[in-house]
Amino acid sequence: MDISNPPQAFDLEYFLKLAPEWVRRAFYFPEIGSTNQEARVRLRSASGPAEILLIADKQTAGRGRMNRAWEAPFATGLLCTLTTPLAPLPLDRAYLYTAALALSLKQAAWLEAGIELALKWPNDLLREGRKCCGILAELELGLGPGQSNAWLALGFGLNTGLTERDFREAGLLEKATNLTPFDQPPVQREALLATTIQAFEGYRLRLQEDLESVRQEWAASLITIGQEVQVLNSSGQVELSGRAEGVDFSGGLQVRETTGKIKLVQAGDVSVRLADGRYA
Repeated sequence: MDISNPPQAFDLEYFLKLAPEWVRRAFYFPEIGSTNQEARVRLRSASGPAEILLIADKQTAGRGRMNRAWEAPFATGLLCTLTTPLAPLPLDRAYLYTAALALSLKQAAWLEAGIELALKWPNDLLREGRKCCGILAELELGLGPGQSNAWLALGFGLNTGLTERDFREAGLLEKATNLTPFDQPPVQREALLATTIQAFEGYRLRLQEDLESVRQEWAASLITIGQEVQVLNSSGQVELSGRAEGVDFSGGLQVRETTGKIKLVQAGDVSVRLADGRYA
């Protein structure tokens, strides 16, 4: 990014022109601790849970999976949380909302930026083997009438305007990147978000009618399948190595060890071996 052209704040008014159905349901914060945390507080408010979209230009307490910190300079990413009721999906299919969001972001990246992203199990989006987007889904139980409803806070962070220097100083130049290359202008975040949300609504309808078709589309999009992988624990140590052979109905990754035994991975970091020998 050209430092003489500093990042611009997210334009909520313009976004709402592109997505008018979110008027009075989309909220913008120049700075916030965590959009996911704010969404969970609002889900438990006295007025009851509601479908809302929270957008921030900076998070001071953002988190990724495995409780990792997610930090970025002002207006250099798309930092959002979308809430949705779990019903009619059962609890063991909640992951399909995350899968649908990942597919929606992948679709929007192509439509708005002409960028073909890769989807790595379970929900990371990569460009040229480097992560540019992560998703964190958190479940809230006991909501609504009779405290019987379950809702999801679907948080996502997509790098759009970080500099090469930003990644280098963070020690992530070989691991992370923006949606677009450094020598190209950043994508228009408002249009990208509007397209993402529109795509997600389509997937949400499909989940009500034929959730298996969404699971199959997600599984077919995973670059992890058919590759040599390493499964890492929270300390970064390799717990399992083998070949990823598929995903089951619960969303778990099926990994065949060298012994021939298949193990099911439900959580953890999975690195995929790339053609150059690196693990992404």
